[in-house]
Amino acid sequence: MKLRKTPDHCFDNLPDYDFAPNFVMLDDQEGGTLDMHYIEAGPADGQPVVMIHGNPTWSFMWRKIVKQLAAAGYRAIAIDMIGMGRSDKPTRMKDYTVARHQTWVSQALFDKLDLYGVHLVLHDWGGIIGLRVAADHQDRLASITFSNTGLPVRDPAETIDEMAMPGSGFLRKFQLFVRFNPFWRHWHMLAKICTSTLAKEVVAGYAAPYPNFRYLTGNRQFTQMLPTRYDNPMLVDNFRARQKLAAFDKPFLCLFSDKDIVAPTGHQSVRPFIKSAAKREPVILKNGSHFLVEDLHDEYAAALLGFLREIG
Repeated sequence: MKLRKTPDHCFDNLPDYDFAPNFVMLDDQEGGTLDMHYIEAGPADGQPVVMIHGNPTWSFMWRKIVKQLAAAGYRAIAIDMIGMGRSDKPTRMKDYTVARHQTWVSQALFDKLDLYGVHLVLHDWGGIIGLRVAADHQDRLASITFSNTGLPVRDPAETIDEMAMPGSGFLRKFQLFVRFNPFWRHWHMLAKICTSTLAKEVVAGYAAPYPNFRYLTGNRQFTQMLPTRYDNPMLVDNFRARQKLAAFDKPFLCLFSDKDIVAPTGHQSVRPFIKSAAKREPVILKNGSHFLVEDLHDEYAAALLGFLREIG
């Protein structure tokens, strides 16, 4: 597997992102290795809170939350998924699958960092990948926070009558646009979706890991893995993960926003099916876009910290 590494200088002087880089070396599943980047703040013996981003964000999204968690005494960790942020970037779109991301994240958190008592905080694709990781490591978790994401599934016992999923026309058009547009500048899309006006330095922060189009492969492949067809392999794997989590009884918070245009009702994909998610009403923050952590960082941090303090 060929890899690209974003030059270190690309990460100089990013706003509110003055963290020392940390890396864990992972098995690339083809006999080689690749580095996953993460940032960390707070006491080393604090309860670990691990934040997993989605697409097209990276650990930069969590920069203010990390600092507030650290100030409250937690060991705050935000990873960059492989292909994104400061992590290594395989060069072919076929190098990336949801199953591979799941394996990479599991390796990083539980084999390399050897974490226990983890509070998982999941956003966007981090929700799908994070819940699949959680399903296989329930004994290592303390809680789950699920934000503006969902868990699409397909029961393998059900037959497929039509291949296209209902309402997926827009997503299919988006997939085609990105597939044939290697110069997709996703940071501009992110800024347009936000309900707040992002400073140009913040938009540049989201663009920083991608000095040219050759570094965008991982982001572009995430769009191709969106569930627009019933034969998408992640749907059955997600279903099996949800079955494993059905009796999960550790605290589970759905923390969403009211102006999300991507997954506004994503909490409905978990609350009826996962015991602890059903026990707690969703918290819906006002005036936040899909990227609610960027729009409402103080409100998000307050809700998250209130949850963590409540559950001890």
